[in-house]
Amino acid sequence: MCFILKNKTLFIIALVTLSGCSNTSTQIAGMVKESIIGLPDKVVSANIIENNPYASIYVKVNELSQAYVLLAFAEPPQTIPATTFSKQNTELKWVSSDSALLVSRNGRLLKTVNLFDGNLVALNSEQTDPVALGLHLSTTPMQWRSTIDWQPGYHVSYQQHSTFTFIADETIIINDKPIIVKKFNEHVVVPSIKIEYTNQFWVDASNGLVMKSHQKIAPNLSFIDITLLKPYAFKDVK
Repeated sequence: MCFILKNKTLFIIALVTLSGCSNTSTQIAGMVKESIIGLPDKVVSANIIENNPYASIYVKVNELSQAYVLLAFAEPPQTIPATTFSKQNTELKWVSSDSALLVSRNGRLLKTVNLFDGNLVALNSEQTDPVALGLHLSTTPMQWRSTIDWQPGYHVSYQQHSTFTFIADETIIINDKPIIVKKFNEHVVVPSIKIEYTNQFWVDASNGLVMKSHQKIAPNLSFIDITLLKPYAFKDVK
């Protein structure tokens, strides 16, 4: 995973300041020392992944090197009270070896920092994301509206319309184990700039957990591939 390293020390200090000042923050012990360990161009053994205490993912932007990235923080959104913190609204913050930050929720990419050609600043909606509800469920709506902000440039509150479509049942291999998944496409239309694109999600057929995804960072930016290696084990914040 190739990112521009602007100032690693200052970035880490800023991240710790951002996340550490909240009483509701769930900080993974040893974040600065141990979690920033992206390993480009390498496949980590299933044994190492399972024995590591941290949640982990593979990340790849377009055709660049794949990186192994560990979870740095798990936090509630700043817009909700700590008392309503739950697994469904937990924001996961992943930090790479070269100080890039990814923020996700239920497998959906919400924000990026320090990517080389631009960043997703925010993704918002008044509706619950179908990905969060569980694409595997027959009751989950297949239409969704959201707004997106991104950089470079002044791109704020662009309306997006999403339509989800079930593609096929598949079996994928993660950590040397076969997983039965359901593949869904999310066709996204951004009417004001006449851009359309398709995200893809592979969700665990039994619980709807997003195991793999291929998501557009922003309408005119790259795609990012994320593979879930070890899920975050949610614990209520006290």
